[in-house]
This record gives sequence, structure tokens and C-alpha cells, in this order.
Amino acid sequence: MRSIFLKIFLWFWLTMVLIALAFAVVLNLESEANPSRQSLTGDAVALYAASAAEVFEARGAQAAEDFLRRLNESSHIRAVLLAGDSQRLAGELEKPDPELLTQATSTGQTQIEMRGSFAYAVAMAESASGKRYVLAAELPRRAPGIFRGSVRQQILRWTLAVLISGLVCYALTRYLTYPMLRLRSAAGSIAAGDFAARAAPRLASRRDEMGELVRDFNQMAERIQRLMDAQQQLLRDISHELRSPLARLNVALALARKWAGEQATSALDRIEQESERLNEMIGRLLTLARVKSLVDPPQHASVSLRGLLDQIAQDAGFEASAKHCRVCVDGAEDCEVLGSHELLHSAIENVVRNAVRHTPPNTDVQIELKCDGGLSRIVVRDHGPGVPDAELSKIFHPFYRLSDSREHRSGGTGIGLAITQEVARLHGGSVSARNAQPRGLIVEVELPCAGASHSTGQHSSIT
Repeated sequence: MRSIFLKIFLWFWLTMVLIALAFAVVLNLESEANPSRQSLTGDAVALYAASAAEVFEARGAQAAEDFLRRLNESSHIRAVLLAGDSQRLAGELEKPDPELLTQATSTGQTQIEMRGSFAYAVAMAESASGKRYVLAAELPRRAPGIFRGSVRQQILRWTLAVLISGLVCYALTRYLTYPMLRLRSAAGSIAAGDFAARAAPRLASRRDEMGELVRDFNQMAERIQRLMDAQQQLLRDISHELRSPLARLNVALALARKWAGEQATSALDRIEQESERLNEMIGRLLTLARVKSLVDPPQHASVSLRGLLDQIAQDAGFEASAKHCRVCVDGAEDCEVLGSHELLHSAIENVVRNAVRHTPPNTDVQIELKCDGGLSRIVVRDHGPGVPDAELSKIFHPFYRLSDSREHRSGGTGIGLAITQEVARLHGGSVSARNAQPRGLIVEVELPCAGASHSTGQHSSIT
């Protein structure tokens, strides 16, 4: 059971039901042992005995029989009227227990004995003429409160009690957990990249600890948003500021080539290579900063992934041909997604170019497109050395370098896969990496489909 709402609700409800049961049991036990109740019962039986004796002497045995019958009908009390010598005069009840009768006649006091669901009482009565009579009665033991009545009435009563307690517990639980649910929703939005998400302002106006928690959360979210905005602005400012000296460096490099001799060619080529690499890194930084600042794709056009992959494979093939490698797109499925063609092209191209850089000469980079259940999967595999398992999730962090300086040797900037992850997130998807067997790295990009069309052709699975 993972829902805190359900946990609190069930515990509250169970507690209320147990308290009600305990209260009913205690009340029942107290009522059974309550002397005042037994005294009242004795007084009532004594009064019935006196009335029955008076009716018998005034109007005879039949009138006494009718009196006892009416007593049974109205109060469910069965009784028998006996003379002082224990002779039966009226009533349907069997003769009382001899011991109770002896105690009552010898003491002159009403005797009561509890037996199961009935109470048996024997009371003495003396008429106006001085004759003594005995009334033996069988009284149903009335259950207190909620245990009183028929089985149907008790079921209905308990059902209503459980339902009412359930509604009360539900309202209390909702009052306690609603702020947490709102906080969870806001935290989920922030985790998804919406740093403007906040908990409901009316919750922050509460004057209890939950209101303080909501206010602290909103303040934290506000600070995170400011920090992220400042970070993105810093990246944009640095990237733009670096473009100007880089452009001047390229102009100076061109002039240096005219004035320098052949001995400086190698050094100038190296400067030009590093300048181009720096220019590429600045461009990627700008792209990463722009993507991170977005909550939704800037465009919502329908993009054919098959056509996109064919275009990327063709462009990357020129770079791969220098290593005698090929970039192959396997399968003939096509998936369409809604989003930005430019961003999706950049994201997938980063994965493919990364695979081309790390695959050994005379090997292929395989790209496979799968469409399954409204989800498109783009799987890119190289045949390089792979990545240590402990660092697979870290390769999508900006500027992350593997311990073996893999990116340094290959000329990567360490930003491409970070862009891929942000673009996938922006389009409601995800990206993951795993090592292939016997060697190689597999990067899988998942995107929700806007629609899928299938055509005939071979379909292979990358492992």
C-alpha cells in the first residue's frame, strides 16, 4: 500500500470503528453489572406482582390471565401468578426455580437471576385482604443502545454508522493529504522542467505546519527558477561573448597563413582545428541553453522519423567513409511524432555522430526504428569499446568525461548527448544507453508517436 491518503484514511476509519465497538462492549458490560438497573428491574417485577394479585382478587383468574397476556404482548415478559402455597393461579410460564422461590418467600425480597439472554425474577406481593401471592417472571435482557432491536435493525444501524464514520474519515484525510498531493504535483512539474510550477496559493495561506511547508516549497521553487534562469542566461551570454573573439581569431589565422612559411603550417592547422572545435562547442552550448529553457517544443509539426533517419544517415555517412565505415538504417517502419524537426534532427544526429566517432574502422553503425504501441524507438549501435556500466547514466550529463578520456581522444565536446536527453524530454520521451554484446554501445531514444504507418520490408533487431 503506497498511497499515504489510503493509509491515513484506513487507519482513521479502523480507529473510529474500534472505538465504537469498544464503547458498545463496555456499555453492555456495565449495564449487565449495574446494581441500579437490577434494582429497577426488581421494583418493576414487584409492581407487576402487586397488580396481578389485585386483579386476581378483584376480577378472578381469567382477568389475571388476561393481565399477564397483555404484559407479554407489550413488554415481552412471560409470568405466572402463584398462591402463597405455590399453587398456580394464572399465566403461561413454568413454575420458577425452587431455590429462587424459597429465597423470595423466606426473605420477602425480589430475587433476580441472569440466565443467558433472559433474566428470571421472583417477587412477593400481599393483597388488601392480607393474602400472599408470588409472581415469577421471565424478562428478556434488553441490549443497550446499538445492540437493541432485531438483527435487521442492527445491521442497518451498523451500516449507517460505518458509512458516516467513513465519510468523516474521508473528509479529514482529504483535508490532511490534499496539500501533500498538490506539493507532489508541483514537484513533478518542476522535475519535468517546468520551473514556474508552484503549489496552490490558497494552501500557502493556511496557518498550520502544512501552510508553512507549502510556503517553504514555493520559496524553494522560486529560488531554483532564479538559479536556473541565471545559469541559462550565463551560458547564453558566455557563448555569445566567445563568438566575437573567435571570429577575430579566425581572421588573424587567415592573415597568419599568408605571412607564415611552410614551417608554421602544422601549427596553424592545429589552431584552426581547435578553433573549429571551440566554435562547435559554443554552438552546442547555445542549443543546450535554448532547449533547457523550453517547456514545450517550439513547433508541433508532424515529423517522419524514417525520413529524418535516412537524412541523418546520409550526412553521417560522409564522416564515416573516412574510417571505411557505413551508417545503415535497418527495417522499413515509419513513425510520425509531433514536435520540432530541427531539434529532433539535432538530437538524433548527436547520437549517430557519437557512434561514428567511436566505432572502429571497417565496422557499421546500425540505426533501427521500431514502432510499438504508440511509442517509437530509435536504436543506434556502434561496435566500439562501450562504456563502463557504472557510468552509463552519466554520459548524458553536460561535459561529462569518461575515465579513459574517450571524448578527448575522439574529439567530442561532451554536450551532444545532453542535448539529446533534453530534446527527448521536451517531446515527452526519454533516452537510455546500454552496452552491447560482445562489444559496442547501444543508445535508445523513445518518443511518443503521433501516428504510425507500416510497409513491407526486412526488420532486424539490434542486440
